Amino acid sequence: MSRRRNKRSEERRRHFFGVLLKLTVLVAVVGTVAYYAYEVGFRVAAGEVGTLKDELQQALDTADGRQGELDKEQSLLSEARQQAESYRTLYEQTRPNDEIRDLTTILRAKLATGMDARRLGFVIKSARNPHDCEMLGSKRFLVRTPRYRGPDASTVARLDDEVTLSAEGAGANGGHEQWFDPDRPVKVRVTASGAKNTDLGGTLPLEHAIAVKNSEYHLTMTAASARGWVEVLTERCNFR
Repeated sequence: MSRRRNKRSEERRRHFFGVLLKLTVLVAVVGTVAYYAYEVGFRVAAGEVGTLKDELQQALDTADGRQGELDKEQSLLSEARQQAESYRTLYEQTRPNDEIRDLTTILRAKLATGMDARRLGFVIKSARNPHDCEMLGSKRFLVRTPRYRGPDASTVARLDDEVTLSAEGAGANGGHEQWFDPDRPVKVRVTASGAKNTDLGGTLPLEHAIAVKNSEYHLTMTAASARGWVEVLTERCNFR
């Protein structure tokens, strides 16, 4: 009996220690696997964090570069605006007025006809303001229309036998009347001795100056109170 009990006890101990050994091995294996899993996971996570840090740094560097380019473009834009403003100011200071533009047009026309530039320069330098001006009074003449041509005696005005004026216009009442419509443009022809004919266009009143020999005639043309007529007020000035 005693031997049998001892044998059973020995078997129980062996079984216990076998189970314990297996548990120990199992725990060791599980711990090892867990350790390696943690180590691998840590390294992978560390690698991903490093990659993310690199990508973040690259993004920051790119943003800094773009910000620098933007600052440079804004600086160039500011300089361009300042330069444009400077050019605008310079243009406002130097641009020709209406009188200068008119003179330029006249000079170009004269040069286009073959007139010598030095001759034009001499004439301009020799020009003097007129003086000894006097009023010649007023004259009037009828404006020709498509329905009224009229004789020269009434449709032409002569000033000092040097300047002749005539005009054409549109008939009043939509062109049905013989007299001209003073609210619409007229065409005035100015003929002077020794000068080329000049055609003026526009709505009355019109002003014009023309040089004839040693005199300059200043003409102011307005619609007369009597329908169909144009009144001319003339001033003559001497260049001597």
